[in-house]
Amino acid sequence: MFKNIIFDCGKVIMQYDERYICSFVAEDKDDIELLATVAMARKYWNAFDEGTLTEEVYLREVKKELPAHLHGAVEKLCAEWTSHMPPVPGMEAVVRELHENGKKLYLLSNFNQRLRGELHLAPALKMFDGLVISGEIGMVKPNADIYEYLLDTYKLDPAECIFVDDREDNIEAGEKVGIKGYLFDGDAEKLRTYFKETGIL
Repeated sequence: MFKNIIFDCGKVIMQYDERYICSFVAEDKDDIELLATVAMARKYWNAFDEGTLTEEVYLREVKKELPAHLHGAVEKLCAEWTSHMPPVPGMEAVVRELHENGKKLYLLSNFNQRLRGELHLAPALKMFDGLVISGEIGMVKPNADIYEYLLDTYKLDPAECIFVDDREDNIEAGEKVGIKGYLFDGDAEKLRTYFKETGIL
């Protein structure tokens, strides 16, 4: 029986869209595209997730790749980007129902250290029993060590856990350590139906 429900954050609990986020710091379509592809490039975001990149270094390096007129925009982006990740529709209700039914809820997310201070942006996160944030511990999905860290830290039996993530490689990595996976496609009601059909709810 699944007692512990583990969730990813981006694209599961909170929406994440680079162009939408960048539209709050620039107006020109080409500028938005440039910021989305350069300032939010995976080489930078992966380093943030790993906890190996500071905002100071990020700003210095990314400005070298951008025209001068976007330097102010990237500073604003760096300071505000998490404010433009609204909750995924329907997910707060699903989380609340799980919480009210006595399930233990955990976050397992590739995210920088800022997330812990931004929990107010996604009320669902306040119902969680534990948070594992990659940028705080220097481990990232889909490496096995972060899954083991979650299990060890909260004394969880993997056979009693199910993991909801939007990436197949992350799901597969969890299954290798014995955690059942659910590949989330953005449809909260579909997930809720799955929980009902499997007796989780």
